[in-house]
Amino acid sequence: MMRKFDLVAIGLLGLFYMLANLDRSNIGNAKTAGLDVDIHLKGNQYGNAVTLLYATYVPFEAPAAILLKIIGPTYLLSFCAFAWGLCCMCTAFVEDVGGLYTVRLLTGLFEAGLIPCINVYLSMVYKKSERGKRSSVIFAFSAFASAFGGLLAYGLTQIHSGGYLNGWRILFLFEGLLTIVVVPIFFFGFPKTPQTAWFLTEEEKRMIAVRYQQNSHWGIDEKFSWGEVIKVLRDPKWYAFWIFQFSVDVSLYGFTTFLPTILTGLGYKSYHSNLMTVPIYAWGLIWFLLVAWASDRYGMRGPFIAGPLVLLIIGYAILMSVESLGVRYFACYIIVMGIYPTTGMSMMWLSDNVAQHYKRATMIGLSLTFGNTAGVAVGQIFTSADSPRYRTGISISMGLAAVALVCVFSLMLGMTVVNKRRAERIRKAEEAGTPLLPHPELGDYDVFFKYSI
Repeated sequence: MMRKFDLVAIGLLGLFYMLANLDRSNIGNAKTAGLDVDIHLKGNQYGNAVTLLYATYVPFEAPAAILLKIIGPTYLLSFCAFAWGLCCMCTAFVEDVGGLYTVRLLTGLFEAGLIPCINVYLSMVYKKSERGKRSSVIFAFSAFASAFGGLLAYGLTQIHSGGYLNGWRILFLFEGLLTIVVVPIFFFGFPKTPQTAWFLTEEEKRMIAVRYQQNSHWGIDEKFSWGEVIKVLRDPKWYAFWIFQFSVDVSLYGFTTFLPTILTGLGYKSYHSNLMTVPIYAWGLIWFLLVAWASDRYGMRGPFIAGPLVLLIIGYAILMSVESLGVRYFACYIIVMGIYPTTGMSMMWLSDNVAQHYKRATMIGLSLTFGNTAGVAVGQIFTSADSPRYRTGISISMGLAAVALVCVFSLMLGMTVVNKRRAERIRKAEEAGTPLLPHPELGDYDVFFKYSI
């Protein structure tokens, strides 16, 4: 039964995630192919274009997470994908910086709902012990998109039509059209609700219902209320999670957007630098799958996020301080080992530790909203004047990785202490002959809710 969800739901969500990453980050490949020269970008206008996508991306993540259950993932995500694919195609026809800014703002607006909706949907369908591997598969599509995007960009930007449509314009046109072609497949193939999925037998639909009945903290039948939304602001976990998310997202957006330029600084030609990103992302994908599998296998998230954070700090230190081109290229492999597990598993850790649907959806949405303001910062700390070494941007990213590590250890410590206190309360009540009753309406504040470390 769950393999059917893996094949259909995870496959289609991963496909959309891959396409969104291609459409969002191809501006880095386009720059190495002459975008900035052809439309006469000056100063840090390219960095501003990177930043502007997040000006609309960030504010709409939390509303999208809340609306997922109300509107339904099929309708919401199909519309968003069609719109951002169209915006990507329009980028092929920009003539100046104003046009580039406009399509970047619109692309951010329509891509905003994807990542929060993916995380909320995973928490609706899968148990805690099942989410890590599924999350890794979906977010591995991001690594695959980066690797495949480098190959695709290398091939498409080699096309010289001799007319208006040069290489970077063909890149935007093709990748936007690719997204639009996939939309009908998603619309007719994605299950509208887990309980009524078209690929389930009647027996399997009853089994899904039993899964929800066995865990009252799931909150699958919960009705929307503003009270559940407001609870998030009173929960200290949320503040730790969004600070963590911001800290690691600076690395995610900075590294994936500016890697082609960084590799140009290692002596590779513009087209060759796109090609040299491929093995880096391929290794990142394999590593991420291994870490996520181990996380599910041992039932822990924190240690498997903290370890990659240490690797991220080490990789940045090497990239920033060493002059040898070969060693700096090797450092990129270490950095990618830190980026994908930390950004890909963080929302799964959050989902594991928040009960009831709307509080969980709101916390995911708001954490991503605040965390993804990193996208705004990236275009300002990785500036054109600092290209191609980007020492300032890399230094800030390394410092924020250390902040993220502090957040992880704080969450692990706090959750361990609370679990022990709750277990002690339950034990004392049973010894006194007055056993405590579960109160699932309290969500993760219920004494019987156990935090996942």
